[in-house]
Amino acid sequence: MEKYEQYLSDNAEDDERLAAAQVLEGLAGLRLESKLREVAAEEAAQHRRTLWRRLLFTLAALAFLAAVAYWFFSKNEATPSVPPIEKQAPSSPSPTKKQTPEQNKLEKPRENPPIAQIKAKEEVVVPPDPIFPTFALQDELIPEPLHAAPDLVATRGQGEANAALKALLDQLWYVTYPLQGLDISEAFPSVDENLKKRDFTAAYLELEQLSSTQAANDTLHYLKGYCLLQTGEGQEALLHFAQVQGRQLDWEPQLQWYRSLAMLLADKRSEAIALFNVIAANAGHPYRRQARKALKLLQ
Repeated sequence: MEKYEQYLSDNAEDDERLAAAQVLEGLAGLRLESKLREVAAEEAAQHRRTLWRRLLFTLAALAFLAAVAYWFFSKNEATPSVPPIEKQAPSSPSPTKKQTPEQNKLEKPRENPPIAQIKAKEEVVVPPDPIFPTFALQDELIPEPLHAAPDLVATRGQGEANAALKALLDQLWYVTYPLQGLDISEAFPSVDENLKKRDFTAAYLELEQLSSTQAANDTLHYLKGYCLLQTGEGQEALLHFAQVQGRQLDWEPQLQWYRSLAMLLADKRSEAIALFNVIAANAGHPYRRQARKALKLLQ
């Protein structure tokens, strides 16, 4: 290399010197590029080694935390909580009777029945009716009716069916006056007085006279139906109730209950049960408890 440089400085021409300078410059660039590649490769390798060390450290930390958590929870599950044992005074042996080892082996500890079984015995399950669904009822505290039902034996004869229906209606005869949402004390004072005295026949005759002098209206139909219901004429009462059904919202809850009783009087048991179910399913109905009682008695 020294001879080559001496030749260029002494004997070489200008073209040769220029070419040599270019060659040397290229060689220097190649050496610099090679050096840069080596440095970049070394830095990449160092970066990969750093990443692997961080990854391994992270995995080791996670594994350690998982092991600690598993050990902690497994220890809590494996250690049941034992209630403190109360100290009891030693019981003195009974002087009257001693048990032999054979008797102790034969005797079994007395077990108390589970609370769920006790509750199951106390609950009464009522099977549903596939046609007219009823309700599984518990005994409800509901007052008895103030008045008895009409005397069906006197009006229909001495029959077992009439006596049974009378006994049933006596428990369901929640029929009161004045009627809800209706005040006739000023319009029909004489009728109002007879109804308060429970003289339903006289009140009905007066209503018949009023019907001959004025057009039939909702009030007359409702009052006639009420008088017929109180005298045991269920079918005729239903005819008048049908004229006002759904027309007066204030009357409707009580009218539904009176219609169900009139259906029982008219031997329309299935229709009465269907209406009782409608009333009992309405949580805000004023005769809901009475309807539930009726369904229970009709099962």
